[in-house]
Amino acid sequence: MKQIEIINNKGEAIGNFPLGNSIWQTSFSSRNISLSNRYYLANQRKGNSKVKSRGEVAGSTRKIYRQKGTGNARHGDRYAPQFRGGGIAFGPNGKRNYSLDINKKEKKKSFQSLLGLKMKDKKIIVVDKINFDYYKTKEAANFINILPVKIKNALIILGKEEANKQEITRAFRNLPYIKISDSKMFNFLQVLSTDYVIFTYFAFVETEKRLS
Repeated sequence: MKQIEIINNKGEAIGNFPLGNSIWQTSFSSRNISLSNRYYLANQRKGNSKVKSRGEVAGSTRKIYRQKGTGNARHGDRYAPQFRGGGIAFGPNGKRNYSLDINKKEKKKSFQSLLGLKMKDKKIIVVDKINFDYYKTKEAANFINILPVKIKNALIILGKEEANKQEITRAFRNLPYIKISDSKMFNFLQVLSTDYVIFTYFAFVETEKRLS
């Protein structure tokens, strides 16, 4: 049975967690991951781009010259779409909805697939708990440096009832390459956009229950 190593604050191995046939062993599906990525990115789009139509451009509505006798084409005011500085015909009105929907089972399976890929690539680290003396940024940076791999960017997942949760979050807050989230709240896009995922033991167990 496959296992994952659990390390302590000093980067030392203190035990193993059996993976069995859990979510961490889910086979990779590029289709599911592509669908979920599109779903999350589309739902972040605001769709509030807007331009002014002819009727919304401020200015005089006076006819630019008389209707007949000039030899020129007939025109109304200078804010018609054909003039520079005029309104835009059929432009975006700020009401476009880019949001997409995805089947719940598909969404869950894609998350499992992504975590399974991270596990296969050894991009998941499980620590017993994160515990510092003063919860300073220097201690947080030292903790990252003693991990068995070189971390360029990482997502740290804490348990819902993790001890000293606020203090841990504060300690890592000033490290630009580290993001913090909760085992009940972190999502597919957060995992996809980061290199390593660091779980505390409680968060690892809670995530397994959440996605099983």
